[in-house]
Amino acid sequence: MKKQYDCVLSSRKPVVLALVYSLLLAAMAPLTYADAGQQEKALGLREAMQQTLQQHPSLQVFPLRQQGLEAQKKTANLKPAYVVGAEVENVAGTGELSGIKALETRVTLSSVLELGDKRQSRVDLVEQQSDVVRVDRKVKALDLLGQVTRRFINVLNSQERVKLAEVGLELAQTTLKEVNRRVSAAVAPKADLGRAEASVQQAELTLLAEQRQFESHRMALANLWGSYQPAFDEVSGSLYSFNEAMPFDALFSKAQQNPQIEMFAAEARVRDAEVRLARTQQVADLTWSVGIRRDEGIDDSALVAGISMPLFSQERAQSRIEAALAARNEVTYRRQDVLLQLHTELYRAYSGRSQAITSIQRLQQHIIPKLNTSLEQTRVGYQRGLYSYLDLLTVRQDLLNARRAVIEAATAALKYEAEIEQLTAEPLAKTE
Repeated sequence: MKKQYDCVLSSRKPVVLALVYSLLLAAMAPLTYADAGQQEKALGLREAMQQTLQQHPSLQVFPLRQQGLEAQKKTANLKPAYVVGAEVENVAGTGELSGIKALETRVTLSSVLELGDKRQSRVDLVEQQSDVVRVDRKVKALDLLGQVTRRFINVLNSQERVKLAEVGLELAQTTLKEVNRRVSAAVAPKADLGRAEASVQQAELTLLAEQRQFESHRMALANLWGSYQPAFDEVSGSLYSFNEAMPFDALFSKAQQNPQIEMFAAEARVRDAEVRLARTQQVADLTWSVGIRRDEGIDDSALVAGISMPLFSQERAQSRIEAALAARNEVTYRRQDVLLQLHTELYRAYSGRSQAITSIQRLQQHIIPKLNTSLEQTRVGYQRGLYSYLDLLTVRQDLLNARRAVIEAATAALKYEAEIEQLTAEPLAKTE
């Protein structure tokens, strides 16, 4: 179910923020504009999200990180290396040991026999680190989509402010004509004409400033996908349509599945893998060697073999295990801290959005209609000499301020909505 609050400046379809589904956009084929044959190109939020996910440099590092971890996994899965050794004794001595008469040589092959499932534990650790990179990419992508949405809303805001500035200029020009007629008829002072002309010039400056701001916001949006020149003239969407939000408790429940929280679960799995790897050090490895020994003094050869194992492995591994457990327990408390912060941010956005929508309803349904009526009545009264130019100017400015307040409240509501969707990683509407 949707509630729509239409304003006189609303002219496009509502903006629907669906960040969680947009995470899959990067795999899609490049999109083109709906009607490339027209001179004006309108960019939709979905297209902006897709281009950012495909081209933003910060997302291009994750495949490289995965490649690095794949290489580490291959290394972790290697068995201990074989070592070839050679040893020479009783050479270049004196007396009976002079020359090579008593020479002894030994050639050996040795390696380590890993015990305690160490190799699999190393592989498991790298796999869990790979999972962290995957979740980290989701977090970064969600953050980027939030940036896209906010900049997209800024462009929508500027579009509406440009339209309002055009309305303000038109009202100022209409007022100037009324004042000019009254001054020409000698029923109004010439000072009113000068003020009306100044008002038109101020409205022109306001329009120019809003147009410059619009260009700035267009550029900021295009920069997100690496473009230095926007390939669109405007964006499609409306500031004045809002989804009906779910209850706060339901939103907070969804927020606990946010990739930012999922990151703690992934990190906890890495810490668990580190604990298991540390515990494998309690089991000592065996070092073995085999070889051949040659004794030139008696002209004989013999097979030699050896095996060794370090002592006190459990005691030496205990400190490493304790450090890994401490790091694992730290993740739990950091997760609880982030959940508290998330609850605060979500409630602030939820209540702020509700207040913004209430302001929009009051302005559109009560305040602006009354100001429209007052402006018309004041204009007629001014023509009949019942009101002064100051009265007409005041009512006109009050109407423009009210319309501007609607634009800003709608912008705030949509930004709060985008923040909620970023925190929950899901669309806000119940029906989605």
